[in-house]
Amino acid sequence: MPELPEVETVRRVLKNDLIGLKISDIEIRYNGIIEDDINYFLNNVKGKTIEDILRRGKYLIFKLNEGYLLSHLRMEGKYFYLPNDSLDNKHIHVIFKFNNGYSLLYQDVRKFGKMSYKKDDELYNTHPLKDLGVDPVLDTDINEKLIHSKIIKKHIPIKTILLEQSIITGLGNIYVDEVLFSSKIDPNRPGNTITLEESNNIIRYSKEILNKAILNKGTTIRSYTSSLGVEGNYQNFLNVHTKNICPHCKNALTRVKINGRTTYFCNNCQR
Repeated sequence: MPELPEVETVRRVLKNDLIGLKISDIEIRYNGIIEDDINYFLNNVKGKTIEDILRRGKYLIFKLNEGYLLSHLRMEGKYFYLPNDSLDNKHIHVIFKFNNGYSLLYQDVRKFGKMSYKKDDELYNTHPLKDLGVDPVLDTDINEKLIHSKIIKKHIPIKTILLEQSIITGLGNIYVDEVLFSSKIDPNRPGNTITLEESNNIIRYSKEILNKAILNKGTTIRSYTSSLGVEGNYQNFLNVHTKNICPHCKNALTRVKINGRTTYFCNNCQR
């Protein structure tokens, strides 16, 4: 569930702790987390120093003194920065040990998360980052007409389009519901029916909602809670996701599945 605001919150907290630390050892307990050949990953990440922590969409990017460690939390990935051997359970799958007696532990109950190593010239020129759309928080010069031209080529529901990450990145199930509600767009509408004005509203509210969620340290509901001592508050500002009554017209909200994702919207306010 961690979406852009939650990943950004994790990035900010980890950056306070990890900059300048050298990865002295790595323990991989579940190989499926690592997208590279295991030896290639270990040889390129072990011994490196963390110089910065960046983000693109829902990806965490650990800038090393040579290359990058790319991490996607997927549904339930969490990081813990703790003294060595102070936490252990069957869901901890990767452990990065540092030269200060602390470790960064990656926990993932569902084992969906992914990590990979990228060389300096590969980060934005290879999958997956090269396939991502604009980041509403990071990108200040968004070509609105280009975004619209991509949306109207698609005949699938606008919610599915926004979840794909290839046109706009960082929006997940919760924030897509909120953006489409603010934009007054029915999530079932095919992309080829979305007007330029509606497309611009999607961009506008993506910026507003994601930035507000970041200020509130993300949304803490259901399976996602911070593993770094931070509790999100944006659940207190949700308009439709997990709600029953429309805050505008007071009608009952509709709850349906769109491509397998639980979706909340107002039949009256969203067209």
